[in-house]
Amino acid sequence: MQFRTKARAVDLLGKGQIADLPTAITELWKNGYDAYADNLTAEIYLDTFRDIDNPLFVITDDGKGMSRNDIFEKWLVLGTDSKSRAKLEDKESEETLWKKPRIKAGEKGIGRLSVAFLGNPMLMLSKKQGHTLQALFFDWRLLENYNLFLDDVDLPIEEIENNSDFPVKFENLKRAFLENFEKENDLDGNLIWEDNQSWLKTMIKNSVDSAKIPAFLSEKLLADLLDIENDHGTKFVVFEPIDQIVDLTNSDEDGLVDKEFVISSLSGFTNDFKKNSKIVRTSIPVFKEENFEYDFLTSQGNFFTAEDYELADIIIDGDLDGKGEFKGKIKIYDEVIDYANLNPRRNDSRNYYGKVPLKIGYSQGNEVDSKLEDLAYKKINQKVKEYGGLYIYRDNFRVLPYGRPNADFLNIEERRNTRIGTYFFSYRRMFGYIDISRERNSDLKDKSSREGLINNSKYRAFKSDLESLFVDLAKTYFSDKAKQSIFLEKKAELNEQAQAIKKDNKRAIEEKKAFTRSLKNYPEKFESYQIEYKSILEQLEEKTVESNILYSDIEYLLDKLHTLDIEFKNLIPKVPKRYKPTDTQLDRLNNYENKLLKFNATIKNDSAQLMAKVKDRLEVKELKMEFTKNYQKYNGILEKTITENRTKLKGQFDNLLKDFSSRSRRIMDELNFEKEKIVNAIDSKESVFIQSEKLGAKFEFLREQINKELSPLVEHLSKLSFDIDEELVQGAYKAEYETIKYKWEQTRETAQLGVAVEIIDHEFNQLYAKINGSLEKLTNGNLFADEEQFQFLTQNFKQLENKYELLSPLYRVAGVISKEISGDNIYHYLLRFFDRRIEDYNIELNSTEKFDKYIFNIKEPVIHTVFINIINNAIYWMRNVQNRKILLDYKIDTDEILICNSGLKIEEHRLEKIFDMFYSNRPNGRGIGLYLSKQSLYESNLDLYATNKIEYNLLNGACFVIRKII
Repeated sequence: MQFRTKARAVDLLGKGQIADLPTAITELWKNGYDAYADNLTAEIYLDTFRDIDNPLFVITDDGKGMSRNDIFEKWLVLGTDSKSRAKLEDKESEETLWKKPRIKAGEKGIGRLSVAFLGNPMLMLSKKQGHTLQALFFDWRLLENYNLFLDDVDLPIEEIENNSDFPVKFENLKRAFLENFEKENDLDGNLIWEDNQSWLKTMIKNSVDSAKIPAFLSEKLLADLLDIENDHGTKFVVFEPIDQIVDLTNSDEDGLVDKEFVISSLSGFTNDFKKNSKIVRTSIPVFKEENFEYDFLTSQGNFFTAEDYELADIIIDGDLDGKGEFKGKIKIYDEVIDYANLNPRRNDSRNYYGKVPLKIGYSQGNEVDSKLEDLAYKKINQKVKEYGGLYIYRDNFRVLPYGRPNADFLNIEERRNTRIGTYFFSYRRMFGYIDISRERNSDLKDKSSREGLINNSKYRAFKSDLESLFVDLAKTYFSDKAKQSIFLEKKAELNEQAQAIKKDNKRAIEEKKAFTRSLKNYPEKFESYQIEYKSILEQLEEKTVESNILYSDIEYLLDKLHTLDIEFKNLIPKVPKRYKPTDTQLDRLNNYENKLLKFNATIKNDSAQLMAKVKDRLEVKELKMEFTKNYQKYNGILEKTITENRTKLKGQFDNLLKDFSSRSRRIMDELNFEKEKIVNAIDSKESVFIQSEKLGAKFEFLREQINKELSPLVEHLSKLSFDIDEELVQGAYKAEYETIKYKWEQTRETAQLGVAVEIIDHEFNQLYAKINGSLEKLTNGNLFADEEQFQFLTQNFKQLENKYELLSPLYRVAGVISKEISGDNIYHYLLRFFDRRIEDYNIELNSTEKFDKYIFNIKEPVIHTVFINIINNAIYWMRNVQNRKILLDYKIDTDEILICNSGLKIEEHRLEKIFDMFYSNRPNGRGIGLYLSKQSLYESNLDLYATNKIEYNLLNGACFVIRKII
């Protein structure tokens, strides 16, 4: 007798062993990883994309792939031990695709069957270097027939040699598979398809008949699999993916929990917590509509990186020795401490599980408890919210389900819920890795269901040591009764700072609101003021033309006019000193100041001339009376202002003194509370000692209260001086802090941009070479029937290439020598660079003869970049004007180059700011161009500035000037 295997056993080993969708995808990605792939994808094509009739799911890897022999001897042989027994390849070779050898992630030889979980039917395409592409078609539901033995099942395979060959071979595969249903009886003569299974037979046949691959997808699937010598990889096409896969792409909130579960399970496929450990790239592209593709895996943000540890408030970094002891370092905020913990469990050599390194970060749940400033905290908090948890990696490969939101295998949250003050840690606020390996930790094995580690004695010891570590850490440093107060003291300090900043910001916000309201109210006040002023002037002018003018007739008008002149200062808004006004507020202020200047230039000027006439008509005695009245008025206003300030100061001082007395009484009352009762209760030496300790502790606590509450205010008041404007100083420091903080964030983005530019430049060079070569081959081969369209394609590419050639010199300034460049050379370069935009926007770009003849002695990329930057800005700011003009000129008398345009004029308060790094008034502008232009010119002994002076700003828009630095 011999064992015979039912086909259903394969179904149970495959789909039956897979817990969920992420596990199924992970198993197939593991195989790609083991095959030395660089890219692993799980592509979702919806029926709304191009000519797809039904959703499709495609799993791909660019690994070694399989030959026909590999498929028959390995892939179709279940439980192969080629991975579990395999040794790490000695060196890079053809077997590793000439990459660094990898420790195998798979071990049981059944991971390939997880494709059955994803849906049916399935087409597998696999290609090994030096071999022809192999195609296998199968519907795993066939194995659900409990009458079938494995010997009764045929899996059709075809070789694919070219694109045109594929549709025919695909139909052959389908027909060959359906031949499985033509057998009515097994070898023993028993009926294979009973009546109660006819529905399964019909369902499979219908699915196979309707399985189609659109032409565009066919080309995409075969694009990198047909070259016998070079191409390699494996792809699975699932024609009827399970509903869960399609539901992931829905935009509604119904499946949000499921989406988050899948994302959290498939992120961090390899150990991204370690630097330079990202061996493979994973993605789940979703093809929803034409020109609408996104990566589902990063749709909620990117996974953690090694740099994120820098944003952790707490870091635990060290090793478990496998015997119960942890040794390492703990970083609490900015303080690093040596730390060790010994789990008091029974030390049995049979429980030894091997050394386990770990590095875990922890982010505080409240921003006030964190060391981070606002932007950095938001960044790490978002990641912790989406991906927080403890991740286990075996040989840098993620072990599921660890890291998932519901995978709190150490019961951290359960303990925290019993008493948060004692058990400080929260599982969802953690991030980091626990690093196991096959070599070091051979007894920590996966369950057959791929859902965690087997619960053996080694695992229980491992789990116990981790639990002991976090419990001891909490009690030692982080609980409300911690043995060491480092964390609590720093946390209290951060809280105090946060509260102080919060109160200060609240005060600043109120000042900002008040300033904004005043900017709205001042124009209305000024309008009334202006009407009244003009009315008095008109009345006064009428009186002065009379032949006999008496002082008594105009005394009231002169008095009223003088009062209005004094009140003019009150019409100028008081700009707060404690914070930097916004650009919007400055723009409003600028517009209002223009009205005041216009008033001074017209009405106030007329008033001065009229007053001169009036004084000519008055006698000395009358003028003296007028002078005396003005003197008394000035005196009265000054006294009133001083009295108002004195009253305000006294009121504020009385309030502070009252608050000081109240807080002082509270502190003293707290010390004396139940004093008599305590004294009377003392009846022994022991009770004296106890109460003395309590009294001393209370005294120290209350003294600390005085130092925190009362002393800071007194010290602050003692440092106040009439010679120092505290508001102005504080405002200056706050403005500087905000500027530095903003620049730092932008600097990081700019650094990334610079790297991206270098990469793009490198890639463009290769890309252009390849496309050029391809176009030459196509031209020589006369392969295009539509010659006109081909010529159009060639011309467009050449035009793009010319644009790139114009840009490429700008990338490389180092090593370039200075040379003489004429203004005429620059002018024609700009015409070529901006040709399409000049035409599209109907711009008139001119240069004067003086500019054309001017000679720059400078590095060509530097001067070209400066002009490109300024012209590019000019084109943007001229969008809404009728006559769009740009003029390049040279001012001989001052030896300066002018770049003028007819767009929007630059506000006076922005003339200097626009050269600050990261300052931009343009929506989504980076504010880098003008800063770099000024800096690069400075290195060539030239300066760049902007001006609104009439003699420079010839087109009454924006005007930039280049001049030599003397």
